[in-house]
Parts: sequence; C-alpha cells; structure tokens
Amino acid sequence: MALLSPFTMAALRAAWAAGEVHRAFFGRLTRVDYKGRNDPVTEADRAAEAAIVRTIQQAYPDHGVLGEEGGRQGDGPYTWLVDPLDGTFNYANAIPHFASSIALEHEGRLVAGVVMHTILGEAYVAEADRGAFAATLRDLPAHVSGWGDLSLWRRLRARRTARLDQATLSTGFPGNVAETRLNLDHFTNLLLRAAKIRNMGSAALSLAAAATCVVPLRLHAQAGPRAAATTALRVLATSPNGPVRGAVTQATIRFSEPMVALGAADADHWAGTGSRHHP
Repeated sequence: MALLSPFTMAALRAAWAAGEVHRAFFGRLTRVDYKGRNDPVTEADRAAEAAIVRTIQQAYPDHGVLGEEGGRQGDGPYTWLVDPLDGTFNYANAIPHFASSIALEHEGRLVAGVVMHTILGEAYVAEADRGAFAATLRDLPAHVSGWGDLSLWRRLRARRTARLDQATLSTGFPGNVAETRLNLDHFTNLLLRAAKIRNMGSAALSLAAAATCVVPLRLHAQAGPRAAATTALRVLATSPNGPVRGAVTQATIRFSEPMVALGAADADHWAGTGSRHHP
C-alpha cells in the first residue's frame, strides 16, 4: 500500500489544527491589526501559527520553523515554512476563501507541501519526486491519522490549454501595490488577452486551482521574501509526476521574485512584457 510520507502526515495534522482555529474565530474577530497597508493580521493568524508550530515540534523537535507571524524558531537542515492563514484579508472580512500553507525544506530543497482550504474542506499535498494529490476531507477517515493511504487521494494532472483567449487566469497584488506597481503591467496586458482573470485573495488557493486545472495559470506578484503563502504548492511544480505540464503550465516556477507563476515560461510571452519586471 502506497503511503504519504511521515513529513506530509505531520503537515496534515498541523493544517487540521490550524483549521480548528480558523473555524473558531471566523466571523467572530474582535480586533484586526495591520502590518502594512492592506496587510491585516488577526488573532486567528497568531493562534493558528502557534497550533501548527506546536504540532510540528511534537513530531520533529529538532526541526526549525519559519513562520509568517512568528519568524524563525530553531535551526538545522530541516525547516518548516508556514503561513498559518493565507488570505487574511478575506478572513478578516468574513469571506470564506482562505487556507493554511505548510512546506518542509531540507537543505534548501523543498520535499513536501500541504495546503488546506478550511471552509471548503479540500486538502492538497505534494511530495518531491512523487507528485501531487488532492482529497475532499469528507471522503477521508474521520481522524487525520487515517489519511495516509494514497488510494484515498486523487492524483493531480494538468490539461493543456492552447488558447489564452479561452483561459481563466488567477493573479494577485501585494498590499503596497500603489507604491510598488507590482504586477500591474502583466495584469493589464493579460486582461486584454485572456478570457477572464480572477483575484481569489489567497495565493496558496490560486496555486491549488492551477494544480487542479480550475485555472491554467497563476500569475502572482510577490513583494519580498514572505514566501510561505506559495511555498507549499511550489513542490507541485518540481514534482516530475505532478500537475505542472502542458502548453500552458510548464515545470518551472520563479520563486521569491516579483513574479511567481506556474507556467512562467509562457507568462511573459502572453503578458507582452518580455523579461521586464519591476525591481
């Protein structure tokens, strides 16, 4: 019987713990703080990260953690990259589209990633050299410990989308887009060429949508090294048996640069911008 790795199972337990926090605070927030313009942080972000870190440290006390809210804890060859609530702006406004995003890096190489859509009840996992998979939580056993059997998961594979004018794309913008102008030129050019462009408010869920072929391309402006929101699904792009294949989705991703895209080989061509990026 093929099984998910112990690393992935730990990430799933941590994501489930974060989801319990999400549900407890959703629609009941008493305070929203801001780290920057249009960049909220809530008590749910902090509590969910604490739940994730606690779960990971119980399983792997010698691993380091780099969290969106708490920064780095511990050190060593293994580092967990954590965004406890990707889509905080949605969450703070009671929009039910947000996720936890967790990945494990070993000496600079991503080896496993999990994204969990708390409200929809969908989980997406990927393991380097094994591929990417998804499952609806109501179809899995009641306890996370029973989720390891890969036969319970559906493998993700890409479909080809040959025509941009028939494609629905997903994109996003940093909170300080008024100052940085990040992604505006790509967005404008693609808006004139694609069928539709959607901003879902969660980079992790947009990448999951690209992986499951809901959208064939995710074009995302990344303002800096805060990469946890998209790290987990980056594993999808580097898994040889994963979903990132085809005319539109290529097995390449530029990460922690101004543009992060599944299908980066085609994105510049479509956007009509060549190699021009904002600094």
